[in-house]
Amino acid sequence: MTMDIRPDVVGCYHVSGKAEFFPARYDELERQAVGMARVLQSFRFAPGSVILTVSSVGEVAQFAAFEKAIQITGHYGTNAEASMFDAGRVEAICRQFAPTGIFGVDRPTLEGLRMFGHDPARVLGGRTVWARPDAMDELSKIEGVDLRRLIVLGPTIAFECAKGGLHFPSRDWSLEGGETLSISSRMPLITPLQGVDTGVRGVTSTKPCRCGSRDLTIQLEDAA
Repeated sequence: MTMDIRPDVVGCYHVSGKAEFFPARYDELERQAVGMARVLQSFRFAPGSVILTVSSVGEVAQFAAFEKAIQITGHYGTNAEASMFDAGRVEAICRQFAPTGIFGVDRPTLEGLRMFGHDPARVLGGRTVWARPDAMDELSKIEGVDLRRLIVLGPTIAFECAKGGLHFPSRDWSLEGGETLSISSRMPLITPLQGVDTGVRGVTSTKPCRCGSRDLTIQLEDAA
């Protein structure tokens, strides 16, 4: 009997601005979700909290694992598109469901909120917000936002725990240093990868994180 290697989802990642398709199976993504759940648990959100994920359709492989982690930790997930034009949905979800956390906010989301007449400080204040690099500066100036980092690492993501460690799924992926970090798969995948440039400047750390997660962390470096 041969193993069924048909993908459940087909996402993509980018190398030097060029999109590459990334077929994946749910069992591969759910395997990563276990480690992500440990990182998410470090925030000790109340059981049954709502967490909003903001991502693009093409990022399904990167963000599906986190959405599964939301379920594992006993919370409820909802989502919106990471674009200016879906920022109205972000505002509506924040107003109607009062999410404790918002995962994946980027600059187009902030610009879209203003375009629709919403103040980002009012919409996002009082919540834990995992922001992408292009939104960090603006969000750091908003009082009341528990600001955390999120970065896309090719076919996966790294995000910050409650203790400040920027964790990536190191059981499933390895990172090698250089001018920028390159990523390779460690576990069996239907789309194995080797030495894919993430475009992220940083180094991995094996120092244990105070949150208790066993996943390794990344120390980011400022762009030259």
